[in-house]
Amino acid sequence: MKQIIFLTTLFICSLQFSVIAQTNKKTSTPPSDAASGFTYDFDKTNELIFERLSNPTQSNKDVQALIDEPSFPILSKGEKINPEYKKKVGSWVESHPALVIAVLKNRKDIVRPF
Repeated sequence: MKQIIFLTTLFICSLQFSVIAQTNKKTSTPPSDAASGFTYDFDKTNELIFERLSNPTQSNKDVQALIDEPSFPILSKGEKINPEYKKKVGSWVESHPALVIAVLKNRKDIVRPF
């Protein structure tokens, strides 16, 4: 009789310890090799910038934050948009992807998750 009570008590105690061990076990998300983040359409961004420079409207107002950046290439008074200026703007857009994504994140046609 004593042996049955002892084995029962031992079984219940071991069961309790296993439950405690399972609740203390931290669950974590396994690492993933899949890249995640946002990307933007380079051509549409440039088109939007040049549209804002030549014809500012309400539909291209959100890109004004990019144009107001101190490092953005400025178009001199009387100077027209030429291929050389387009290259300068294109290289600026390529060198500031985080800023472009942050400013245009609400534009689903330009910024997309990957």
